[in-house]
Amino acid sequence: MPVKSVLQNFAPNSELLSMMKTFRQMVNHCIMIGLENNCSTLKKLSNFAYHKLQDYNIMSYYKLTAISQACGRLAQMKRDIKKGRRPKSPFVQKSYLVSCYGFKINGMLLSFPVRNREFANILLNDHVARILSDPSIIPRSFTITPQSLSISIAKYVELIKAESTIGIDRNLRNVTFGNNEKIIQVNTSELLKIKENYTHVKSTVQRNDHRIRKKVYGKLGKRQTERIKQRLHVISKNLVKYARKHKAAIIFEDLKGIRKLYRKGNGQGNRFRRKLNSWSFYELERQVSYKAAWDGIPFCKVDPRCTSTLCPACGGRLQGDRQKRRDLWCGNCKRWRDRDVVAAMNIAYKGLARLTNPQGDTSEAMRGNLEGPVILRVDVSKLSEVC
Repeated sequence: MPVKSVLQNFAPNSELLSMMKTFRQMVNHCIMIGLENNCSTLKKLSNFAYHKLQDYNIMSYYKLTAISQACGRLAQMKRDIKKGRRPKSPFVQKSYLVSCYGFKINGMLLSFPVRNREFANILLNDHVARILSDPSIIPRSFTITPQSLSISIAKYVELIKAESTIGIDRNLRNVTFGNNEKIIQVNTSELLKIKENYTHVKSTVQRNDHRIRKKVYGKLGKRQTERIKQRLHVISKNLVKYARKHKAAIIFEDLKGIRKLYRKGNGQGNRFRRKLNSWSFYELERQVSYKAAWDGIPFCKVDPRCTSTLCPACGGRLQGDRQKRRDLWCGNCKRWRDRDVVAAMNIAYKGLARLTNPQGDTSEAMRGNLEGPVILRVDVSKLSEVC
């Protein structure tokens, strides 16, 4: 069941604002209890925290959700520590309200309990109401902030039977996707210009007050992020639409540790490092993954090694030219190939090999447990019957 959310603007009344403030206090109280007792599992934290939330004047629905929210933040902090990162403070700074109990969607209204046998109603806009009117949609939970209302939804989806694969190669100035039959390249230089423009605007702020500068930088950074997300939304939407039309699986490179390549002291300039560290390579993958899951399109990631150095036609080693930085020469095929096209085709081939040869658990047949010939190793994902 893939999950996503629908969002609309919302201005809560004073009663809901009070509930959000109480909910934030409960979450922080549960986090403090979890830190004192060194626990991050839901069962253990519930045993410690539930009876201590009796003083809060709010329904038990929200107390259970507050414990769950605190558990998630504590677990994330432990994961960050385990990976050697410096975790942020787990405490909640802004008021909000989350619940997955007792709420209903009644046409254009969202109804949820505020007191015993008393409900609050929120009018949904046309976009949200149209999505929730689908009988296959299952509302999971809702989140209210001082500016917005978000409803988490899910549905049962059957994966389509993929007939081909589409490899996606992400670069700073373009996104290339396709396979050996057709390659499409989308220019993303506009995203780079947006980031450079906002960097220039930030450099013009002359106020010698770090509080005002922090507020201005935060507002400009949020605006920059929203503009980039909107453009990536259009690209990811068209990409998933193309994959659904051709009944193809979507294949991405599994990029890890790419930020470590552009750190201070690596012999690179400040402008180059800023440009590469602001590259939104993961945002496109995130958007495509949940949209593909929602439409039942297979999605997987492959090892990025040798995707830009081997010829997709003959498998030979490609050679680059200093004058033609984006073109590669294949000595066997006697032709030039674009680096991004080569990468997209190789990613599609790797994804096709992954889908046609699924990797499963292996087992060893011992002498005496089979009447027929002994098979030393079998692939569980392929084996249906041994006779």
